[in-house]
Amino acid sequence: MKVFAKSVFYIMNILKIIGMICLALVMLIISVGVISRLLGRPLLGVIELAEIIHFVVILFAFGYTQAEKEHISIGLLVDRFSPKVQLLFDNIAHVLTVCVCMVISYIFFLISMEETKTSLLLDFPFMFLKIIVTIGFFVWGLVALSQISFKTPPSEKEVSPDV
Repeated sequence: MKVFAKSVFYIMNILKIIGMICLALVMLIISVGVISRLLGRPLLGVIELAEIIHFVVILFAFGYTQAEKEHISIGLLVDRFSPKVQLLFDNIAHVLTVCVCMVISYIFFLISMEETKTSLLLDFPFMFLKIIVTIGFFVWGLVALSQISFKTPPSEKEVSPDV
């Protein structure tokens, strides 16, 4: 299981680096677009290109957010249960996340193989965007799968009280 988790986090780190590069690229593209507009020679497709790159950043951030456990979760009810029941609910949530992510990834993979449409201004193929969705959700599902815990949490008696 450790090899699987390390492989998943390696893939996720590659996507994280791609996302950071894309953010820098968006900053550069928008800056060049603004400067060129100020000089009276606006560049076509700057907004469309920025939107496409934002799309990549958002989809690649899903897995990273899952790995950092930063997705929104409301533990109002679950926090009142014992650690074992909390672990059970966490594992159920991870399994559901894996199932939903893999279904979305599979559907977008099938759709992307038949996609022929392109963007209006830059003629950017939507097929690549659907492949990005496939990769983003697939890695998110893999990260959630790697977080499923088979260990029993310490009992309430073993946990030291907060001071």
